[in-house]
Amino acid sequence: MTGGPGVEGPPKGRLRRIATNRWLIQILIVGLLLGVAAWQLDFKELGRAFAEAEYGWLFFALAVYTGSRAVHAWEWQITLTKVGRAPFFGLFGATLIGTLVNAVVPAAAGDVVKIQIVANRYGLPRGGLIAGRGAEAVVNALIMVVFIIVSFSLPGAGFESRNVLWLLTAGTILVFAAAVFVSHRLPEAAPQWSALARLPRRLRGGIESHWPRFREGLEVMRRPKLLALGIALNLIGWGIDILIFWAFGRAFNLQLPLAAFVSVTVVVAIITTFPITFGNVGTYELALLSALSLYDIPAHDALAYAVGSHLFSTVFNVGLGAIAMWCMGMQPGDVFRLRGPAAKRAKAPAAP
Repeated sequence: MTGGPGVEGPPKGRLRRIATNRWLIQILIVGLLLGVAAWQLDFKELGRAFAEAEYGWLFFALAVYTGSRAVHAWEWQITLTKVGRAPFFGLFGATLIGTLVNAVVPAAAGDVVKIQIVANRYGLPRGGLIAGRGAEAVVNALIMVVFIIVSFSLPGAGFESRNVLWLLTAGTILVFAAAVFVSHRLPEAAPQWSALARLPRRLRGGIESHWPRFREGLEVMRRPKLLALGIALNLIGWGIDILIFWAFGRAFNLQLPLAAFVSVTVVVAIITTFPITFGNVGTYELALLSALSLYDIPAHDALAYAVGSHLFSTVFNVGLGAIAMWCMGMQPGDVFRLRGPAAKRAKAPAAP
């Protein structure tokens, strides 16, 4: 027998209202963004751009995109060197499933899903997984700034404020250096700080328990060879992403300099890192329109490219993620479970 309405009803009702309001706000934002875009567009020209697209390039983009996910999985495996062992194809599948979730669910829920899948199936500690993703994010931020500087420095970018670039560079290097320094200074066991001693016993115990695992997740920041390999793979991943957007450009007949596709890749990385709407609908298109406006691309051609690349990227994400779920024997409900059938199957002994 469940608790009365005074116990369970209101909290669940509040959660439903919060979720509903969040969806309504995001739908409103999407509607406003699409309305602003449609206000200045010629839909006949937009239709012409899609009709004249060379869709054969999409198969090339799909193959390259699959390779980019494999590089990200390899980079993730490197960050887990000290955390524990997980098979490459397991990380590859988790990466594809997490990307699927990011394509259809508000916020960056896919990162949480990836951690959950690997923790449940392979028994890796969540503290180490979270720290590893954090270390990977620091490296990715460093490389992102490099490509921001490159995209604004190449001919045709039309960006004149060099002081902003220098400030961004200095800030990023400082943060990266601080992360490396902290990773070296962290003790192997939780320190006896007075601030920790004042915490409730249960919370303090949790910190002391997870501290070693968290420190292990930062191993890539402490070992120069691992860090160099992680940076190299991150650079390769960015290069592959630029190639993907170049392929989309060929599909939609955009004759653009390299700087344009570097800029597009940077913009998409920022949008996906800080999502505002579900699936980045509207914000993605508006950001790409702004980036391509620097290169005097007609609005209808830019929007066709933005909508087309977003649509087909989403199709790629959903399709590859669904295949990964099938290969890993996962049901849709397993994706969001803290513990569930996926974990039980992974821990079950093999049949004789």
